[in-house]
Amino acid sequence: MPNLIWPRALSSDVGPSGLIGRTIHWLGGTLAIGFLVTAMGFAVDGWSTSLATELAVGAVVMALAARGVRYLLAKE
Repeated sequence: MPNLIWPRALSSDVGPSGLIGRTIHWLGGTLAIGFLVTAMGFAVDGWSTSLATELAVGAVVMALAARGVRYLLAKE
């Protein structure tokens, strides 16, 4: 069965574009977590559920896009 979570082994030799891809991946993941924390705060306070929903969707999109950039640039 193929490994669907992490299809390729990590390599320390990815080159400059790979380092950029990894950096964008981690920054995107960090921003996505920040969006989710903010969305949860809005939802719990009942301040703006529509904005909380938009932030949660934005966090998911950002996390997937950051992962896609890593696949493209670092080839992993």
